[in-house]
Amino acid sequence: MTESTDFNLSHFIESHQDKLLESWMKGLLPEWRRKHPQSVDEDTLRRQSRQLLDGLAKLLAGQLTESWEPPLDHSITLLLRNLSSARVKQGYRAADIAHYLVTLKRVLIHALLQENLTGDLSRFGDLLATVEIATDSLTTLIYEIYAETRERIIAQQSLSLLELSTPVVRLWDRVVMVPLVGVIDTARARQVTERLLESIAKFEATVAIIDVTGVPILDTSVAGHLMKTIAAAQMLGARVVMTGISPDGAQTLVKLGVNFSEIPTRATLRAGVAEALLLVGKRILSIKEEQ
Repeated sequence: MTESTDFNLSHFIESHQDKLLESWMKGLLPEWRRKHPQSVDEDTLRRQSRQLLDGLAKLLAGQLTESWEPPLDHSITLLLRNLSSARVKQGYRAADIAHYLVTLKRVLIHALLQENLTGDLSRFGDLLATVEIATDSLTTLIYEIYAETRERIIAQQSLSLLELSTPVVRLWDRVVMVPLVGVIDTARARQVTERLLESIAKFEATVAIIDVTGVPILDTSVAGHLMKTIAAAQMLGARVVMTGISPDGAQTLVKLGVNFSEIPTRATLRAGVAEALLLVGKRILSIKEEQ
């Protein structure tokens, strides 16, 4: 029987580290292997977990209040940030990552109960409270890191998809084309304008084709975005040819009072390419016509 007044939690974790680590891995690995069989590197996980136990032992050498939060520059914070970020990229859910620390909490509490610290129940309760404060705060931290990492990944993926959905193609000398597919909102319109202007400057284009065949809805909002893009292109000295306006889209724009009369428009991309080539003094001939 151990007197809880003489019990040192920090020393207990240090002296029982191997046993605690084994119990921790025993409670954690089956669940992670079941859900993510291809991404569990046991050696790396054990190394990281041992480092966390070392950091936790040093952390518990001091006094923790109920409002305690792990410092941003603490070794445990940095370790959990690296671990959480890596797991998010491997497809782990927030609950999977939180299970890492929840399992540690259970192991620590179970180990303390086995020590039979009945000499001072008040002191024993303080020990359990200290474990809960530390592990709960670290669990909250790992949730925050997970959310930050997910938001960053989603933002990067959105940017990549936006770039892929707005390609600018060099069709011919001094002729570029941007095929639009999907909904045109403010962010997308800004991306279209930026990429089109960059291409006009890069290729010294004098004609730009904007094809809206893949735009499902043509309304005043979309028309407004297109007019701004066209105006910006014209300021760089490029003529703009609009293609792909459907009969329904044309009727809608007329009803809405949208006027594209000063901009060359063609019903099909094929006709738009022919118009663009004429504007740069070129045309497509068949082999027989050329002979």
